[in-house]
Amino acid sequence: MNASTRPAFAPRPSNRRHGRPGRLLPLLAGAAALLIAALPAKAEETLKMAIAPFLPEAELNEAYAPVAEYLSRRLGETVELELFPNYLSFWEATRGGSDFDIALDAAPVTDFRVQRQNWQVIARFDGEVTQSLVTRDDDLILSPRELVNQRVAVQPSPSVGALVLYQLFPNPVQQPTLVFERTNRDVATAVLEGKARAGVIPTPLVGGYPGLYPVITTEPLPFLGFSVSPELNERARKALQQALLSFAETEEGRRILDEQQLTDIVPATNRYYRGNAELLIGTYGY
Repeated sequence: MNASTRPAFAPRPSNRRHGRPGRLLPLLAGAAALLIAALPAKAEETLKMAIAPFLPEAELNEAYAPVAEYLSRRLGETVELELFPNYLSFWEATRGGSDFDIALDAAPVTDFRVQRQNWQVIARFDGEVTQSLVTRDDDLILSPRELVNQRVAVQPSPSVGALVLYQLFPNPVQQPTLVFERTNRDVATAVLEGKARAGVIPTPLVGGYPGLYPVITTEPLPFLGFSVSPELNERARKALQQALLSFAETEEGRRILDEQQLTDIVPATNRYYRGNAELLIGTYGY
């Protein structure tokens, strides 16, 4: 039986120890080319951008998907939103190492990432934000002290609402009974429906709920900040910062900010948020 008819499973005759490289090499090269052609193309790099769950997931997706799409076009790589159903799942993901590339977050947790995880702040939404302790306008409350042992709705810690509430009631034996809600909108609804006598929500939301009355308004905190993981190299970090700051410089960027009712995106550094992580003292995992 000659080589041309030998079955593929037959052992090679022992007296033929050397192949014929003149014919074998072209065959191997052709096979390698076919294998390479059959391999899937390298997946496009994806950057994950986490957003704190201060509003319902659907609302956050509607507001920030255009932001992520704009950044993807400017960077030439996909920016994908990473959303969370509630603050408990968000905090678990955060304190466990923040396994994403970009975070849009409130001042306390932004500073936490900087101080504990070596993240870098690269931009922020312009302005400051306050929180309001609200009740129904037909339930006259003049002081937070009247709410001791009363039901007060809030997002779980480390939401800014919860952190503020603990500042308002520092004595653990003179605190309200907390009613935890998934989002700030759920907090407002709980107050209006009588599930809780009061709640803490960002002041800008108060005007959207007729029937709510702000008892007190807190001191302002820096507005939401964009920070990036230390795993992101300097070149990628600078490119992302430029893309964020370009919102104010391009017609498309300005349109997105206007349509989603977002303030301008301006430069920011770690120093701007320094000290805000102190609000997390006493929080589990801090």
